[in-house]
Amino acid sequence: MSNSSKKLALVILDGWAIGKDYPGNAIAQAKAPFWKHLWADEPHALLEASGEAVGLPEGQMGNSEINHAAIGSGRVIYQDLVKMNKDAREGKFKDNEAFQKAFSNVKENDSSLHIMGMLSPGGVHSHQDHIFALMRAAKQSGVQKIYVHAFTDGRDVLPQSCSDSFVQLQKVCEETGAQLASVSGRYYAMDRDHNWDRIDLAYKAICDRSGVEFPKAEEAIQASYNDGKNDEFIIPCLIKVSDNEAAKVHEHDSVIFANFRNDRPRQLTERFLEQGPKNLIFVTATLYSTDYKNVLVAFSPQSVTNTLGEILSKNKIRQFRVTETEKFAHLTFFMNCKREEAWPLEDRFMFDSNKVATHDLKPEMKAIEIAGKIAEEMQKGEYQVILSNICNGDMVGHSGNIPATIQAVETVSKALEIITAAAEKSGYTLLITADHGNCDEMIDENGNMLSQHSTNPVPFIVVDSEYKKLDRDHGIMADIAPTILKILDIEQPEEMTGKSLV
Repeated sequence: MSNSSKKLALVILDGWAIGKDYPGNAIAQAKAPFWKHLWADEPHALLEASGEAVGLPEGQMGNSEINHAAIGSGRVIYQDLVKMNKDAREGKFKDNEAFQKAFSNVKENDSSLHIMGMLSPGGVHSHQDHIFALMRAAKQSGVQKIYVHAFTDGRDVLPQSCSDSFVQLQKVCEETGAQLASVSGRYYAMDRDHNWDRIDLAYKAICDRSGVEFPKAEEAIQASYNDGKNDEFIIPCLIKVSDNEAAKVHEHDSVIFANFRNDRPRQLTERFLEQGPKNLIFVTATLYSTDYKNVLVAFSPQSVTNTLGEILSKNKIRQFRVTETEKFAHLTFFMNCKREEAWPLEDRFMFDSNKVATHDLKPEMKAIEIAGKIAEEMQKGEYQVILSNICNGDMVGHSGNIPATIQAVETVSKALEIITAAAEKSGYTLLITADHGNCDEMIDENGNMLSQHSTNPVPFIVVDSEYKKLDRDHGIMADIAPTILKILDIEQPEEMTGKSLV
């Protein structure tokens, strides 16, 4: 039990890393004097936020789900991507119990297997190699009717880069007898902001074969490009198949959702569970939600105990979490390591994200509102710990629109000024960090737009006159929770392998 009355606030700047000063770094290009003061004048460190430091393959960019789990758990959690890569590489998908049930079902009922997921080498939400491995495993298991429903990326990879993925998919189709049945941009199939009209377009293309049909994927892609829409925004459409009826989703079919990251598949999954045909075998690559019934999970999550939220709760510390819709799941479910319900004494507040097609249209997002709410709660002093996420850097950065992202950065700087003033006035130790990069690296060496995350290290800043210098100038995401516990004078549990930075 902590005897400390110390109050602490953590601000996570989503998509905000420390990169080189060049025209593609929106942070460096912005007029953000308060941010630049914080980085220049307050004690700080750099934290590795990608690759093995967060349990991913070497060189793999970090993401919000994985890195919030690292922040919340205080340890390196070896990720679903690593486990799935290993089994895919070693040909073990055919032995996976959940996948086998899907295969057996369609063989017994002479029905169709539908494999859906994001066809991308990005490795953030999915990996195309897993889709290819599933196709091969189904073929090896004797499945005759295999249909693939591909979601295009253009966000975690270059905006117009899916053609090569479809070339590879076609080769595996020829090898396995599978057919590509539909194509949907992730903007539609993977919405997470309750834009059900987008989800429904993807769902109807997959289930009912409703939409414009193209002879081949490359024609669908080119038509979208001609219409000014990159991979992310391809309108759900159909690809010609040999048996139109069999390519629809029917009773007794099996559906495998190959995405491993579990925030963006939820809405489409819920459409299947609520409106889909009866007696489906529905398999998700990982656990998307503990609320889902009649869903088989291929790779179950590893149990993570004694997380930051749990330890604060055990120590009778009231905590308040605040963000907007786009990152609410990350600050709660993922930061609590896939626990849906709040811990005792954990309260939550969510601002609704702006209903816009892309966030560069309103780059200020809800940063100022979040800052105001934090300041309000600091003044009240009812919560000993405040945890927050300000996501402009990531959500606007993903648009690839540099002028808008510069505006986003300038808004975040103003929000930090509000929060810092409130922290100093109300006696809160303020920690400012980020989960991964994005707005710090928006152009490659050839001048091409980058909309994916960067692998640059992220900042960690302590604003408190008690701390003149940090113990180390480099660390990892797993060091954040131990640092918080040390400041609060709470013993670090042995499950946390990170090390305090103070």
